[in-house]
Amino acid sequence: MSKKALLVGINNFTRPEWQLNGCINDTLEMQEILGKYYGFKDEDVKLLHDKDATNQGIRAGLDWLLDGSQSGDVRVFHFSSHGTQVDDQSGEEWECLDEVIVPYDHDWDKPFRDDDLRAVFEKIPKGVAFTFIADCCHSGTIQKALLDRKVRFKARQLIPPPEILDRIEQKQAKRDAEFDAWAGQQLPIMLQGVPQDQWAQKIQEFMKQLRDRFRQNKYAVVDFDRDVLLAACEDRQTAADARIGSKYRGAFTWSLGQAIRGAKGNLTYESLIQQAAVNLKKYEQKPQLECPSERRTLKLFAPLA
Repeated sequence: MSKKALLVGINNFTRPEWQLNGCINDTLEMQEILGKYYGFKDEDVKLLHDKDATNQGIRAGLDWLLDGSQSGDVRVFHFSSHGTQVDDQSGEEWECLDEVIVPYDHDWDKPFRDDDLRAVFEKIPKGVAFTFIADCCHSGTIQKALLDRKVRFKARQLIPPPEILDRIEQKQAKRDAEFDAWAGQQLPIMLQGVPQDQWAQKIQEFMKQLRDRFRQNKYAVVDFDRDVLLAACEDRQTAADARIGSKYRGAFTWSLGQAIRGAKGNLTYESLIQQAAVNLKKYEQKPQLECPSERRTLKLFAPLA
């Protein structure tokens, strides 16, 4: 059994206006936690910071992380940077969006898409305990760029340029037209035998069924049935890059660290995300845990066996 972790933190980018402050501190915090509480050796933790965390650098880091992995091993990928969205190229996404992680050399024409991550994750051997921690706005709403609340912070999200926003709108309009045409054919069939005084209620019910069926059939995606995702916030929230105490940090990574240190590492994934949510209340972001139900009660960063 082996343990390895890839920790990526990017404060500085090829474009200075994208600068963040707490991402490198996040990786150092996670490195200390993994060593102190979970037995990760220094040589088995790779840090990628700023200019080393290019698109290609992250891909090479993921290759290193997963190389030679086998059942019983533990792997952790922690990403602390911006997230954003671009128009979907595969035609598989209902929202016509691909979620994107932002490396040092982010290129709007060649982004690091969720499809790219999926291709990597699908190669993880069965029995490997793999955890992906995303401290970024990997799926926040496009309009949220900077929040001004009682707690001031930067949002870890880039707003796509106008030409990408236009492509997203065009693809969503095309999707809606396809659905409307298909639903228009299906609805009269479904209404056969329904009394006319019940049509208003039934149409609403049937349209939901049709939308779900259309989405499932046309935009089916691969489910990660083995791995764990710890995400900084809900889809329509932003992840905070804030000064907490004497340092800049990602609020999500800080919340995880607080929970782990408080429990001296003795946590399940479920208890970790619950405590992190309490720690994050003033930042108005709700962390998410996505994994098979049986993984929720397993010990954090422990082998599956």
